[in-house]
Amino acid sequence: MTHLEFLRRIETAVLSCVSSDPIHRQQAYKFVEEIKSNPIQSISIGFEFFNKNQLFDPLVKHFGLQCIEETIKYKWTSLDSQLKLSIKERLWLLMTEHDQLPVHLKTILVRCVCEIAKREWPQQWPLFLDELVALSKLKTNDYSLLILAYLIEDVIVLQTLNSIRKRDIQTTLLQHGNKLVEFIEYFLDLPNTISSSLYALTMFATFLPIDLFFTTKIIHKIVLLLNSPIHRMKAAEFLSVISDRRGKYEERLPLLQLFLYLFQNGSHYNDVYSTVDIKQSNDMYDFMKQYAMVITALCDQLCYLCGGEGLNKKAPLPEQCSNGTFLQLLLALMQHPSIYIALYGYQMWLQLVRANIIQENDYQNILPLIFRALCHSLVKQPYKKTNDGQDVALSYIHHDFEDEPDYQKFIGKNRAILIRSINIICNTSEHLSIAIRIGFDYADYCFQSVNIQNLLLFESLVSYWQIIEKHLRLLLKPLEPFNNRKLLSSTDELSFCQRGQALIEKLLSINNDNNLEFLAYSLRLLTNLYVFTRGENTWTQRILEHLFRTITTERQMVPKSNPLQKQASCLIDLCLNYGHTIVIYFNDLFKVTQDLVRQQTSMEQQTKLAGWQWSILVECLAILLNHFESFEQKAIFINELVQPFAQILSKFDLHVNDLRSFIDYIGLKPTPDAISASNQRLIFLSIHILCGLLRRITLPTDPTICSNGGYQETFDGIVYIRNPAAPSFIQLTHCFFKLLTYCHALHSPDSPLSKSSLSFLSTMTDADKAVYLQQQDNNEDANILSTTQTNSPILSTNDRRLHNRFSSFLDRLEILIGTYLTLKPDLYKLKDSLNIIGTTLFSSLEYIPDFRLQNIVRYCFLPFVRHCPMSTIMIPIFESLLPFMYTKLKDKWKIITERQSIKVTNGNIHESNDNLYQTQERCEEEVIEEQVTCYLTRDFIGVIKNLLIRQHNNSDNLGQLSNGNDIDETSMDEIMITTDEQSRKPSGQTRYHQMPSDFALKVLQDSPIICQYCLLILFDGLSWPDTSSVTKMAQICQALVKHLSILINGNNDFLRQLYIYILCALKIHGDNEPIACTLLSLATLMYDTFQQTSSNLFDSVHMEIPDVTNEQVNNYRDKMLRQVSGKPLSDKQKRDILKQLVQPLMGQNVAQMFKREPLALNNLPPLIRFSKRSLHPVLQHHQQSNVDNEDDHGLANLFQHTDD
Repeated sequence: MTHLEFLRRIETAVLSCVSSDPIHRQQAYKFVEEIKSNPIQSISIGFEFFNKNQLFDPLVKHFGLQCIEETIKYKWTSLDSQLKLSIKERLWLLMTEHDQLPVHLKTILVRCVCEIAKREWPQQWPLFLDELVALSKLKTNDYSLLILAYLIEDVIVLQTLNSIRKRDIQTTLLQHGNKLVEFIEYFLDLPNTISSSLYALTMFATFLPIDLFFTTKIIHKIVLLLNSPIHRMKAAEFLSVISDRRGKYEERLPLLQLFLYLFQNGSHYNDVYSTVDIKQSNDMYDFMKQYAMVITALCDQLCYLCGGEGLNKKAPLPEQCSNGTFLQLLLALMQHPSIYIALYGYQMWLQLVRANIIQENDYQNILPLIFRALCHSLVKQPYKKTNDGQDVALSYIHHDFEDEPDYQKFIGKNRAILIRSINIICNTSEHLSIAIRIGFDYADYCFQSVNIQNLLLFESLVSYWQIIEKHLRLLLKPLEPFNNRKLLSSTDELSFCQRGQALIEKLLSINNDNNLEFLAYSLRLLTNLYVFTRGENTWTQRILEHLFRTITTERQMVPKSNPLQKQASCLIDLCLNYGHTIVIYFNDLFKVTQDLVRQQTSMEQQTKLAGWQWSILVECLAILLNHFESFEQKAIFINELVQPFAQILSKFDLHVNDLRSFIDYIGLKPTPDAISASNQRLIFLSIHILCGLLRRITLPTDPTICSNGGYQETFDGIVYIRNPAAPSFIQLTHCFFKLLTYCHALHSPDSPLSKSSLSFLSTMTDADKAVYLQQQDNNEDANILSTTQTNSPILSTNDRRLHNRFSSFLDRLEILIGTYLTLKPDLYKLKDSLNIIGTTLFSSLEYIPDFRLQNIVRYCFLPFVRHCPMSTIMIPIFESLLPFMYTKLKDKWKIITERQSIKVTNGNIHESNDNLYQTQERCEEEVIEEQVTCYLTRDFIGVIKNLLIRQHNNSDNLGQLSNGNDIDETSMDEIMITTDEQSRKPSGQTRYHQMPSDFALKVLQDSPIICQYCLLILFDGLSWPDTSSVTKMAQICQALVKHLSILINGNNDFLRQLYIYILCALKIHGDNEPIACTLLSLATLMYDTFQQTSSNLFDSVHMEIPDVTNEQVNNYRDKMLRQVSGKPLSDKQKRDILKQLVQPLMGQNVAQMFKREPLALNNLPPLIRFSKRSLHPVLQHHQQSNVDNEDDHGLANLFQHTDD
């Protein structure tokens, strides 16, 4: 075979690598890899593909250069000096002869030179810059610029070199910074090299001193290029990089000169944001976004340089900021129809306000414009899949976001910025007045006849006033006259109240059932404006009547969701925020509500309330009851509120005695009769409403009220603050716990339900699955099944509705039981309280699905451990719970661990050949299972932690008992976000305490079962593959180690097992540096604690580690006892010693597992240490005594360019 035929064979193989035939492709891969494995051959064929006498495919040429690049990367140090020199020369020859290569070939050719420079320059390639100068003199040749740019990108930006080589190259570049900048400036004037020059300058802007760019005309030239359609994007990229530089005050000071350059006359690029009615081209729009980044970064520099607190480091404002030019651009950004660009404007606004940059006169003048822009930005533009081109904002949305979920994520961030912008302005009374005035003006605009039907405008108006209302609450505080704190001037107070009452009058007249969304928003706006009534009785009565009538009106709903239901909570908000003025109408509201509630249970209903209507009214009354001071009075009213539901539950208790009768009674069958359907509705509603009622009742915090109001009760020698809801709820104890028992029994495999067509009721709803898979559908009217593809059966509409109702009911029932467990001492005074609690919580626990068990742990066991006042009840409960949960969690994590262990053979991951759809279904099921197990584990760790920090009952005080209903009721959406926090709503009892507390130590000592299984869960759980759980458990384990000698009573076998658990955890988490560090600290802590009494125990464990010798174990023991300079070893030193011993156990991290062979990169002779700020380094070469160190390596002739 001739050499040419061999090259053609390689060409065929390279082209076959992209073939659709898998056999040919695999053969080609093998042959190509054999070629690349021989460095000498790779270099030779790489250059021969560029032989002018032969034509080769561009893809083959690219392969040849790739062979050269990989040889340089991985084999350079093994090549002889002659071959290295030959490679340099031949690469230079290629650049000289091929100045018009395609971009992809030019790029890899430049990369080859950069790889050599990274290994040779400056010490062993001192003429590198000289040669770049010679190369740059060729016409249309921009290789020199690209080489410098890629070299800086690799070394300084991406930091692909070790610190020594990086320092050598960066030192040399800084040494010649002035001349290099001038060198590139020359090419900035040549039309063919402007693009490459901008790219090189962008790289230089990442590290060269900022003032170097302002000593030349570079900035001026680049700013002029912003007007060029061809080069404006790269020019903006350079400006964004240099504007975003960090450093000391003096180093960043020159950046203020950019204001002069950017806002000079003729700068058309600043005017493009004013064109809001016409959609810009995609290229222009991309430039507008890039330039907005420049202005945002420059604004940040402005705040740092001109908004500093120290006078010595506070530069004067540039003229463009003081004369309003910059503020005009800021306003144009905020008012732009693109929400992406407008967000930059609001971010800058927040920066300027915080830094107090804007002068007060300008501030007062610009605020109305800012508020108007904010009002319009609050309009949530819908994401429409089609656009006729007329809607400019929608066109930009389609350009910026791929789909609706992507858009909705951005909207959340955008809304947060807008709300923060309004809030920060309203912190002062003067600005609050402006915000209120603009709010009324915007309301007038929305109520104009041409806008009255624009629901988006009305929604933004409501959103704006919702933000303002939080600041307005200070005007109407309890026991204070209106505006007592003088937030508003007398003139503004009178004017605003008049305008507010006029607007309220308009809203009270709205009662249009044809547009329920508009009506719903009007209710929310009405409650936001309530403060302007000054709390006057006439206005309060009219507003309450309007809200009550609108919410309780019976309507035949056609849509799937009622708009009024979404906004009905405004009545609850009104009671929460202004209950002190509304409470005088409590009796009237109570009487009307009770009449409506009685109608719901009677045979003749005049008005049929939906569940949400019923719940809203009862919760509002419960909130207003918190303003009563008498325990007895509150208890009487609560009892009357509870009574209708007590009758429903008593009827249930009377007729239901077994699981079958329970199923028949609530109609859990394919075709329930009318009576069963009614029973189901009433039972479900009763639990929902009673749960909301009990959770709305709060305990007083004033000791005087607690003492004089009859809240205190002594039980077992301890004073408790009773919940006024306890007397009426305790009567229903048997009903509640009986209901939960039967609901749990439905999950049993012997349950009649499991054998019927309604067995899906014991599974997770599609909505819950979507949350675990993080596939929430933002369109509330859309079918959830459209976004969640699982292997769950396709349910009919009625079955899906029943599934959701039953799941919601069971969630509320579990929350109600958990809140019920906070009723101390009433619940725990019952004679059979232990039997009631234990029997219910553990009924059918082994059959309950994991997602339901998670709710039981979070909603029931967590409040139980926080509030149970008697260890005689707590100990039996935990003696049953801990062994069950240990077995449950251990089995679940064993399955997950085995599933996650991926077998890799010869670098290939073996995958099953199952059908793609089935594989996706299985993967989704596994993801859900793993997520549920993670949350279940974290929640149960929280239960154990609360047990260990639990204090004695006599340490309770009024401050800690401010609200007994501190159960964690968190939506799954919030859980997904804050998975690393056990207590999402921390209460007084979850604050930091000694761990373990004296109470917990006594429980652990009194109950060997609790002690044993707590330690097993915490130490064995360290091996479970969930970093959040492991971190929490390790912290608890560290607190328990010092008490182990007391807890295990000298049981060395158990101590040995705990230590083995830690080492097993290191085997699992050895690739995770933070976790491994924590585990090593825990192991050394245990060793230090017991090494004097049980050193042989640890030695025997260490000897069982693979590849660990007796000598290593002895050395470890000696090192751990050694002292350094008379001081004990530090924790880090102990960790390092143990890590060295147990290294065979610890796994490799991902980077180590898939790391290729090491780069061929050696450190070169060192340069003299050099200060970046001096810019006067001396280049010194090792073993170069005959070289003149003052030689600038030919850079004196850098700028002597010729045209030939």
